[in-house]
Amino acid sequence: MPMLLEERPESQVNHLQIENESSVLPELDREQTGKPIVNFQKDYAVSLVEYCRQVPIAKIDTTCGEAAAMLNDGKEHPCIVLCDDQMRPTGLLMRDTLYRLLNGRFAADLFYRKPIVKTVDASPVIVDIHMEPAAIIDAALRRDEDHFYDCLLVTEEERLCGVLTIRDVMSLSQKLQQAASADRIRTVMESGQEISRIHSAVTKLVQAANQTAQEAEQVIQLSNDGEGRLRQVESSYSQVHEHMGTQREHACEMLESITTGADMARSIRTLADQSELLALNASIEAAHAGEYGRGFQIVAGEIRALAKQTREVAGNMSTLLQEIESLTQQTVSLIQASGTEINDSAIHVQEGAAAFRKLNEGVNGLSSIVENMATEGGEAGRVAENIQLKLKAMIADDPEVGTNHAAQ
Repeated sequence: MPMLLEERPESQVNHLQIENESSVLPELDREQTGKPIVNFQKDYAVSLVEYCRQVPIAKIDTTCGEAAAMLNDGKEHPCIVLCDDQMRPTGLLMRDTLYRLLNGRFAADLFYRKPIVKTVDASPVIVDIHMEPAAIIDAALRRDEDHFYDCLLVTEEERLCGVLTIRDVMSLSQKLQQAASADRIRTVMESGQEISRIHSAVTKLVQAANQTAQEAEQVIQLSNDGEGRLRQVESSYSQVHEHMGTQREHACEMLESITTGADMARSIRTLADQSELLALNASIEAAHAGEYGRGFQIVAGEIRALAKQTREVAGNMSTLLQEIESLTQQTVSLIQASGTEINDSAIHVQEGAAAFRKLNEGVNGLSSIVENMATEGGEAGRVAENIQLKLKAMIADDPEVGTNHAAQ
């Protein structure tokens, strides 16, 4: 007899084999605050092997009476599965279905010796052991009412592994709900932790921004003070430059006076030379006069001596005026050089004041940016705090979530 699974049309085949993807829930990392690790995988990992039941296996020539004996020997068996020689399931016979057939008035004569193949459900729901639990539950719930409470056959590589009762399916569904709840708990708690970290980071950002704003105000104050002091230095340089200009004018006037004095000294020396020459001539004439000119000769000698002294004084005066002129010229040169240096220093002071103004403008712009950052950061912190409060409210409203949260 050909395999029953091969005889069923494609529209009636419920043999669902979907490879299951790994859906392991990750563990929550231990927080730096010392909270214990919550292992959702350990509590809610779903394995189909845990739910598979072992039931009697019937062959194609097994009779209904033999099947009844199998079920009587094992009261816990909900069904009998008909398999071929390769342990591939070809039919399902539920305990209740067999008992209804055998409890009739003529049931013994009609069914006891008949092969079980004529009474089994030839289109049971067959699921693969690697199938996603949610898909198994969906396949079980999509059956009609006549077969809703029938067992599901679990296979691996088309070989029978066991069966699932509707109670097992409900337990599997409960386990999936617990896994989903655990995943929701993990998501809520991780979201709360992330929001807490964001809130902490935003708070630190706001504090840093406020501190930066205060430092910017201090820099602005120092910049204003520096610019004011440079303005004072610039004003002092201007006054010194004016004073040095006046001194240079006075030195120039002194040079002119020294030149005039030198001219006068030269004139005095010339007069002394002329007086000495006249005294010499008078002395010669007095000598010619003999006794009569002796008194005049004495006067002429005194005049000549006085002229000599006058010439010496005029020479000393001329030398002194030359030295004074040289010193005055050096003073004028020094004043001019100092004036040049003061002018250069004044330019540097002006550039420094301009740099302070630019620094002040830049710090003012930075202060505005930092104030905006602090404002936006404060708003972000309030949003994060509101989200954190809502997550805490979710934890408080969900009993299961609240229980796990309290356990931590």
